[in-house]
Amino acid sequence: MAAIDQKYDLTEGSVSKKIIIFAFPILLGILLQSLYTTVDAVIIGRVAGKEALAAIEAVYTLINLPVKFFLGLSTGATIIISQYFGAKKLKEVSNASHTAMIFAFVGGLILSVIAAIFLPFVINLLKIPSAIYDKAYAYALIFFAGMSASMTYNIGAGIYRALGNSKTPFYFLIIANILNIALDFLFVAIFKMGVIGAGIATVIAQFICGILIVISLMRTNLPCKIFINKIKFHKLHLLEFFKLGLPVGIQYTLYPLSNMIVQTSINSFGVNSIAAWAICGKLDFLIWFISDAFATTVSTFVAQNYGANQYDRAKKGVRISALMSLGLIALISTVLYFWNVPLAHILVSDNEVIVIASQIFKLIAPLYIFYVLGTVLPGAIRGMGESFRPMIITLFGSCVCRVLWVLFIVPMYPTLLVVLTCYPVSWAITSIIYIIYYKIFIFKIDNKKLIEIMHGC
Repeated sequence: MAAIDQKYDLTEGSVSKKIIIFAFPILLGILLQSLYTTVDAVIIGRVAGKEALAAIEAVYTLINLPVKFFLGLSTGATIIISQYFGAKKLKEVSNASHTAMIFAFVGGLILSVIAAIFLPFVINLLKIPSAIYDKAYAYALIFFAGMSASMTYNIGAGIYRALGNSKTPFYFLIIANILNIALDFLFVAIFKMGVIGAGIATVIAQFICGILIVISLMRTNLPCKIFINKIKFHKLHLLEFFKLGLPVGIQYTLYPLSNMIVQTSINSFGVNSIAAWAICGKLDFLIWFISDAFATTVSTFVAQNYGANQYDRAKKGVRISALMSLGLIALISTVLYFWNVPLAHILVSDNEVIVIASQIFKLIAPLYIFYVLGTVLPGAIRGMGESFRPMIITLFGSCVCRVLWVLFIVPMYPTLLVVLTCYPVSWAITSIIYIIYYKIFIFKIDNKKLIEIMHGC
């Protein structure tokens, strides 16, 4: 059995240092993905035209829904493997890793087949204009053809992160994104293949990334090393993945629906308001990236230490992750509050749009800090093996509350800022509920620890 590499073991060493080293590549990876998306849009928009760009944007939400659902499922695999690694159950780490890899490949194939069958029906529901219908359909079909490769990479990256290694998946992500951009130039700019070329470029990059991470897992000395002849489903681990990951997958899938309802309300205030809100989304992206990076980090950190029965260290990791995330987001919020106008000028020159964007930031920027605990604490709770109640809390606090706000509060005060107030209100409600539930959950964990100590005596 492969040995444990201490540099990836989150159950030992400085808590702050381990968290920073683990979180940094994840944050860089998220930033890299955002940069790639922007460059990709520029290439397609400038070379293939606005129709091609519109075709891809028209199905963007559709193609992301199954991806987000599977990413939620893969979260369950990552946490289970982290707990086994923390408990030094290396055989279980190996078995769970093999189960996760075949689950990713087969799951991706099933999603591809389902997508091919139901894609025409779903695209018709989106009411895509006839001028771009064929392009949108072709792009979505090609994208779904590469689901196995995409899922294999995501599960492989999750396995590495489960063992405390967030750098290796980041390196492969760099390769994939550079390759994707290069292929976009080749297929879109040189061969003039339009959205079909963009889709093929994405799928090829996904396959290369998937192959690289499988090869890496076959060569690693970590306990998650993959042996082709040992790849099979282990029923126990598969059930564990679904039990922990299914609620997260459902949450990831339903979460965007509430935002679509809010966006519909924003749209009613006209083009300038829509553009201003879009500008805000382009400028405050670091808020969400930092929160996501620390949520992933604390989930893995807590899972390893929970598996090792180091509950105090796990709680310390939660506190430090929350404080780091709060500090960074407070800094970015300050910048957005005081310098939003010059930043907005970088993206747009329309003064009316900039004025509205500035009003939005004056309202929301001081309140971003309410978002932090609503992401870090559920990550910690999931790391301890509980995902159903966090799903319920998030869906109520962040989804139901926003819908109720739009339905009942906005009609009484029909202004754009009142609509957007639903976001900080939902963040605050979600965070308060999580603080209460986290305290209850930790109390149960402390009681469990006390009982174990008494039995030991």
